[in-house]
Amino acid sequence: MITRWPCALALSLGLLAACKTSPPLPAAIRFTVPVPDDRVLSSFAVSSDGVRIAYSAESVADGRRRIHIIETSDRAAERELPNTIGASSPFFSPDGTSLAYFSRGAIWRVLVAGDRDPVRVVDAPVESAGGTWTADDRIVYAPLGTSGLMAVPAAGGGATALTELNAADGELEHGWPHALSDGSIVFAVSERGRDAHIEVLSPDKQRTRLRVPIVGQAQYVQTGHLVYSFLGNLMAVRFDPEKRAIDGVPMVVAKGMQTSGGFGALGRSGFSVSRTGTLVWLRAGAQEAGSRLVRVERDGKVSPLPAPADVLQTPRLSPDGRRLAVVVRSGIMTREIRVLDAARPDRITLRIQGGDNQSPAWMDNRRLTFGSNRDGLQKIYVVAVDGKRPPSPLFTADATAARNPASWSRPPRLLGLYEIEPARGRDVLVYRAGESIVPIAATSANERSPAVSPDGRWIAYVSDTSGRDEVYVAPLDRAGDAMQLTRGGAIEPAWTREGLVYRQGESLVLRALQDRQLREPRVLFEGHFERDPGANLASYDADSQGRFFVMLKSVLQPRELRVVKNWGTELGNLFLGLH
Repeated sequence: MITRWPCALALSLGLLAACKTSPPLPAAIRFTVPVPDDRVLSSFAVSSDGVRIAYSAESVADGRRRIHIIETSDRAAERELPNTIGASSPFFSPDGTSLAYFSRGAIWRVLVAGDRDPVRVVDAPVESAGGTWTADDRIVYAPLGTSGLMAVPAAGGGATALTELNAADGELEHGWPHALSDGSIVFAVSERGRDAHIEVLSPDKQRTRLRVPIVGQAQYVQTGHLVYSFLGNLMAVRFDPEKRAIDGVPMVVAKGMQTSGGFGALGRSGFSVSRTGTLVWLRAGAQEAGSRLVRVERDGKVSPLPAPADVLQTPRLSPDGRRLAVVVRSGIMTREIRVLDAARPDRITLRIQGGDNQSPAWMDNRRLTFGSNRDGLQKIYVVAVDGKRPPSPLFTADATAARNPASWSRPPRLLGLYEIEPARGRDVLVYRAGESIVPIAATSANERSPAVSPDGRWIAYVSDTSGRDEVYVAPLDRAGDAMQLTRGGAIEPAWTREGLVYRQGESLVLRALQDRQLREPRVLFEGHFERDPGANLASYDADSQGRFFVMLKSVLQPRELRVVKNWGTELGNLFLGLH
């Protein structure tokens, strides 16, 4: 069912450009596109000419994402693009006849019409911060990690670097590229300790900084405006593509825009706008950052746990499976750890509060270690879960860098932890109980998410030393070098009695351990679940027997896309009224 918006309603929802007295030519047309109840919307894009909308949605039936196409002139003709399982972050070719998307560790392209199979373009992490298709038939994408923007021929081939992170200026990520007609690229840049901002990369690779704060992407409308989001508002500012410069002051053109975190410090915004001015957007939900605890069987079947939704991170089951620790964001700069009764997850048996508390790791069934800055520098604490005594530092000597625990062996002889070293980033270390802390991976790369095997013989961790996040494994009971276990991007390793599991795109992959050898990878299931914002720790946990997993599922389930055709005319009229 398509719902029309009267003018008064448009104003009440914050579409400030909706009702100007100057009659726009052509008139704006507003409607909503409902998302069927058997799908959960994840990402979407509108073609440059505004004719088509592509959206990725997770099927409630099997947990897999697929691409669906809507013709804005015939909205009843919605259809699924075949063979697009796992697809996310779609974007159109300049003429709107082809679509590219991220799935299964790569970028794929497919014709929108017809039933041809998708073609693999290049290896790329599913967690990349978007892509764009240029007029000269290249695809520019943002793999994150230590990489800037990359470019590859749309027909496939080798990728080349377009930008490099400026570490001296504290740059963390380049993302959400958007191609202009002259070959320039608008993109977002995040920096340590600052809001992300917009930059423009010229065809000769000269960068121009636009002093505009941003969350997520920025896109150009041919009325001469950049449209972007900040603090939940849809913003617009005049922009001269030839000069690569803004003119005037940004304006709020809509309020209540959905935004989300992730993609490093870049975030993501719930809108897409065509060059011709067709706007597609999502209204903010009541619990945008919220998630709920779910139990996921080995076949991918999902069952919600009876615990209230909140802003949750890193659930951890005690070794006996009777308790569940989870991090809950309680304030802008504070988090608490709640210990739940695993049989009745709505029952809280302990709260760890005071400062920013994170990274719970069970030492045994009765003791929990965690990271906290309650006494200044973040360090590792231990607490008995009977709550009779306050937390105390695990180590007597003070560390000079912030540390977080990750996992213990059974019995608790070895602790895998990571350290935040300002000059190098994150390093992986191992503490041998009663002895010393030794580095396992301490290089200029970003190494984190350590997972010690239950028998203490192995440690797995994530490193971006190859240019993207991959899983590595190193022996702990003998001398030996670390081995790169994955190709094509992987994060969040964890051990079960059967072997090592990790996340590769939308898949949870198992490498069974037999005779000290990790066997060939086997996908247990596919589905979209919450990730750790910086891939510093696994955002899920495995039952000690490997029978099921406790994961986090977003509560955000948009039920409709809001569409404004010919919105660009109103946008131009709004700015015209200021002069």
